[in-house]
Amino acid sequence: MSLLSLKDKIRASTVCKEWREAAKSVTVVHKYQWFVSIPTWGNSIDLLDPLHGNKYTMKLPEQGVTDVSYSKDGWLLMRRSCFVQFFFFNPYSRELISLPDYELPYQAIAFSSSPTSETCTLVTLNPISEYNVAISTCYPGANEWITTEFHCSLAFDLNIHSNLVFANDHFYCFTSGGVLFDFDPASRTLNHQAWDDVKFPEVHNNELSFRPKKLYLMEHKGELVLMYTYGSEKPVVYKLVSSKWEEMSSTLDGLTIFASLLCSETRMDVLGMKNCVYFPEFGLCNNMQCVSYSYDDARYYPDQPQRLCSVETLWIDPPPFLR
Repeated sequence: MSLLSLKDKIRASTVCKEWREAAKSVTVVHKYQWFVSIPTWGNSIDLLDPLHGNKYTMKLPEQGVTDVSYSKDGWLLMRRSCFVQFFFFNPYSRELISLPDYELPYQAIAFSSSPTSETCTLVTLNPISEYNVAISTCYPGANEWITTEFHCSLAFDLNIHSNLVFANDHFYCFTSGGVLFDFDPASRTLNHQAWDDVKFPEVHNNELSFRPKKLYLMEHKGELVLMYTYGSEKPVVYKLVSSKWEEMSSTLDGLTIFASLLCSETRMDVLGMKNCVYFPEFGLCNNMQCVSYSYDDARYYPDQPQRLCSVETLWIDPPPFLR
C-alpha cells in the first residue's frame, strides 16, 4: 500500500474496511483543507494540497456537471448543467445522492451535515427585495423543496453578504450592513440582529472606492467567525462572543482560515499554517494555487494578490485516510 499513488490509495480505500485501515496505516495526519475546483472542460475535479502544492485529478460520476456549490464533511453539493438538478457526491467513496429539482433563484446555499446522517438539512437563501427574504429547505430522501417568504424589519444588503453557515442547529448569513440573519430550520423562523461596529466603513460612509469587498462567515467550535476583505488589504476577522463581535487583530490565536465565497472552514494549530488565511485562486493558464495572509508576518504570500477568491473554488476535507 505504501507504494501506491494518492489516487490509487483513494481507490483502494473504497474496496473494503480492511483496505481502508491499511491505507490509514501508511499515511500521516493532515488536519487542513484541500482546494477543490471543476475545470471548465472535462468530466473531473481537481484537488490541490495547499501546503505541499501537489495536484490530483479525479473523475466525476457523470457528464454535464456545471459547478460545486458547497462542501462539508468530505461531501460536495454539485449541480448539473440544467441548473435545477442538485446532488451530493463524495469523491472518495464515490457515493452519489440525488435531490429533488430546484427551480428558484438563490444567492446562498448550504447543508448542515453529511447527507448520510438523519439530521442533514439543505437550505437556500434568496433575498427577493431589501426587506423580503425567501428560504427554501430540503433533505436527502425528500420529494420536494419547501419555500417560505419572510418580511424583515432590518434591510438585507443585496450586493454584499456572506455565505450561509450552519452552527448550533441554525443557519446564519451576515450582510455588510452589520446584520446577522438567523434561520432555525426546526421551527422555520427567521430572526436578525444588527451591530454598528462590524459594518464596512467605506460602504456606509458613502466613500467611493473600487476595491472589491467580500464577506466570509464560518463556524469554529460553536462560535461564529466573521471575516471581511477589502481589496488586498489585511483581512479583518471577528468572532462572536456572548452576543458581541470581538476583533482578532494581532493574531488569530493559532487559528487557520480556509476562505471561500461559497463556504469557509477553520482549523486549529495546523503545523506550518497557524495564524494564516488561505484563499483558493487560479494563476496563469488556470493553474490552481493558493494565496495566504500571515498574521505573524503581516503580509501576503507568495506576493500581494490582485484579487482574492475565485467564485468557482472552495475547500474540502482531505481523503479520510489522511486525516
